[in-house]
Amino acid sequence: MIETSRLRLRRLRPSDEVALIALDSDVEVMRYIGLRGGTPEQIVSRVRERIGTDHGALGWWLVEDKADGAFQGIAGLLPMPEGPDIELAYRFARAAWGRGIATEAAVALTDYAFAGARFARLVAVTFPENTPSRRVLEKADFAYDGMTDYKEFRVAHFTVTTETWGARR
Repeated sequence: MIETSRLRLRRLRPSDEVALIALDSDVEVMRYIGLRGGTPEQIVSRVRERIGTDHGALGWWLVEDKADGAFQGIAGLLPMPEGPDIELAYRFARAAWGRGIATEAAVALTDYAFAGARFARLVAVTFPENTPSRRVLEKADFAYDGMTDYKEFRVAHFTVTTETWGARR
């Protein structure tokens, strides 16, 4: 478990299924996610797979309000489809938007990746027009390093290294 002043990040549980299906079914939430939802059956299948998969330091974390346990979204450390990099990924419920929750969760998971899991570098990708996500990454000390192809999309690529992270600490 990872805790910040306002948030708790914990591994996914079967009881999270309803909240995760709702998150992945929200068209606005999925607007900048490559999968962009899918059929109800595809969403349920992906959510169940996500819940059932735990890869030690890698995988998804549910983000909830520490005070009342309210669901905020998910964040993860995932292997990039090609190459050795680990990706910081996230998506949040609309109720969490504009409150600094994404930044707080991204910083917490980045801290865990470097201090706990001892990764040397993290990457993140976002659609170039997703300005809020770009700001989250910049506040978490990720540096924009150009455009790249990610799956079938052209995306903005960001990187943070243990050295950059260490300088912030």
